[in-house]
Amino acid sequence: MDNLNRLQQRSGPRQWAFIRLLQCIRGPRLRRIVNRGQGIEGEGYEPNKLEKYADNVILAVRVVFSLALYTTPLYMVYFLLRYGFPSLNGVLSTAKTVVFVPISFSLAYIIRGVGRYRNPTYREFLTTLNSSATNQADRQVTGLDGYDFELSGLPVTFRHDMSSVKPLRLTSSRKKGLMEKITSFPLSSLRWVSAHLVGRRLIYPGSLGLFNAAVSTALSVGRTKMKRIHNSIRSRLLAVDGNTIDCMFVDRRGSPDITAKGNKLVICCEGNAAFYELGMMEIPLTCGYSALGWNHPGFGDSSGLPFPAQELNAIDVVVRYAVTKLGFAFEDIVLYAWSIGGFSASCAAMSYPDIGAVVIDASFDELFPLVGTRIHPRLHWIAGGMVKEYYDLNIAEQLSRYHGPMLIIRRIGDEMMSERGLLSTNRGNYLLIKILQTRYPLIVTEETLPILWQWLEKEEETERSLVTLRVNPALCSRQLQLYMADNGPKYPWTIGNMLSLDQKKEMLLFLAGQYMSNFDATHNVGLPPDFFRVPSAGNFSLN
Repeated sequence: MDNLNRLQQRSGPRQWAFIRLLQCIRGPRLRRIVNRGQGIEGEGYEPNKLEKYADNVILAVRVVFSLALYTTPLYMVYFLLRYGFPSLNGVLSTAKTVVFVPISFSLAYIIRGVGRYRNPTYREFLTTLNSSATNQADRQVTGLDGYDFELSGLPVTFRHDMSSVKPLRLTSSRKKGLMEKITSFPLSSLRWVSAHLVGRRLIYPGSLGLFNAAVSTALSVGRTKMKRIHNSIRSRLLAVDGNTIDCMFVDRRGSPDITAKGNKLVICCEGNAAFYELGMMEIPLTCGYSALGWNHPGFGDSSGLPFPAQELNAIDVVVRYAVTKLGFAFEDIVLYAWSIGGFSASCAAMSYPDIGAVVIDASFDELFPLVGTRIHPRLHWIAGGMVKEYYDLNIAEQLSRYHGPMLIIRRIGDEMMSERGLLSTNRGNYLLIKILQTRYPLIVTEETLPILWQWLEKEEETERSLVTLRVNPALCSRQLQLYMADNGPKYPWTIGNMLSLDQKKEMLLFLAGQYMSNFDATHNVGLPPDFFRVPSAGNFSLN
């Protein structure tokens, strides 16, 4: 855009008209005009017939290409086994089809550019975009903040290398030898195909092109509402792998709140089909906190695909942005995750152990036990290998390396995290147990585990209350605070070596109540803001 603006000053009217057309061809998709229309939703951008027709063609080509990319290898294998090698005429016919697709794609882009050129609203937006890029001024001053558009049109706000913050990388992977690679190639190839063709679509359906296209209008409306209600700031972050991450920040620092909640930043990690525009950000905002939402790679306007390595890089640049650009200290950052977003949060908590707190809602300990309950037993051998190699989302293992305050929210009627809706099979139970085992190994033993399972299986809140279980919360809290005062907060704690079995059971039930809250709802029900709380180190509740 900067080069085109320089050309404008040196070009005649015809040359400038051609340059303007190029800008329209290459420019970002405009979705809404924020400051127009009635109410808080703004006004949707109305493309003319040329632009609308071309957009439909571009979308159709992208969908066909996406399907062909993954189905062609399978189709070729089937064709060769069924009919043998194709004839020369068949190859030429296929080649003509292949050549026709990029030509159609290119023509659609040109037609769309012509449609935009003839649309005064888009030309006005393009002028504002060029002015913002040239002057590097505040988006509110130039008027660019009055538009909602494709993220590719926004300059990169923050790059991962703009931060001197160093993450603590504790993950390690064993490298295969040459012979092992050769012998495992057939099975590894099958796992790769299953991960890319089926696995990613089932595990992260929000990354599907058709899904994104279906919700694009709702996402645009959501961003517009956040701008008009909360004066939010949208940014484009560049991760170390080259992906650009779409995020939105609402600053509540300096708000007239006696609790100063706005000085804490809640980073929201969404589920596998959720977006920050329609997701969890409203919960911490309603509670008075500052909030930062972001979309997984491949979701909305974030680029890439939601594989574990890209997820780790995405949340890494989000945390770096929060600390370096937004100016929040690690101890003032809270990671709030829902469902599969627990993996992203666990990556950040493991990499930056000084983060203030972690809240995990409706999540799991590891992925395969959930996958195994939803597929035929005969497919476990391929699904297990695929998950281990490509989607090893071991949330419990990564959270065990974090030593800060943590809260697990379990949904009583969670149909996604349990088998047939049974509370005893909820994977949040296993997440809690693994965390407690890591932090309090002398309290969580084979002798005390049965009473914890009895507590986890109780569906009524009255049956889980400490009063009903005859637990002395004041005594347990005092013992834990004395231990932390003498030994510090770093885990594992050796408390329990001087306690009797009954005292250990009492302490275990108390700890379980501190680390887990129960919400009587199904998986997709929004969490009420008054149910959201940020845990703090050493502050043990007596309820």
